[in-house]
This record gives sequence, structure tokens and C-alpha cells, in this order.
Amino acid sequence: MSGRSKIYTKYKALIEMVNLRQLDVYRISKEDGKPSEIVRIMDPSTMKVINIDLNAYRESLSYSEFLRKIREGLEKNGISINDMAWSNAMKAVEAIGKEA
Repeated sequence: MSGRSKIYTKYKALIEMVNLRQLDVYRISKEDGKPSEIVRIMDPSTMKVINIDLNAYRESLSYSEFLRKIREGLEKNGISINDMAWSNAMKAVEAIGKEA
């Protein structure tokens, strides 16, 4: 596995920490020329699939920023993240930050 794949696996693991499933990630260029990624996520409890526009590439965001953008996108679509799962994910992100 290349180093680049390991980076993307971390983002997928972050999504799984909050009990969601990442289906796809698409890289696009917006009309204004800015690069962006669309993450397609499924909520296993409702089987609802939504697209979340990060308005940036994942690797340009910190892990906590990435998770916050995911949460905002979910809430706009009527999906909430379990408070315990969110808390545990944020603690894990803080631990990763301290190790880096």
C-alpha cells in the first residue's frame, strides 16, 4: 500500500469512528476553479446516502476540521451523530495530534 493510500484510509477510519460508512470520494473543480471533494456517506441505521461537499481536499484539512465538515453536512441532511461516538472520535483525533 502506498503512503498516499494510508492517508486516505485514515479519513475513512474517522468516518467509521462515528458509525458511518464512506462509499466514494470524488474530486471536482468548482466553477470558480477551486478544488473540492465530495464524500458520499451512508448512515447504516437509516440506509440514507448523502453527498457532503468538503469545499477542499481532505488532506488540506486537519482531522478535526474534516470531522466537523462531515457533521455539518450530515446535520443539513437530517442525520445526527451519536454523542458518545462523536466524543470518542474527537478524543482519538486529539491523541493523534499529540503524537504527530
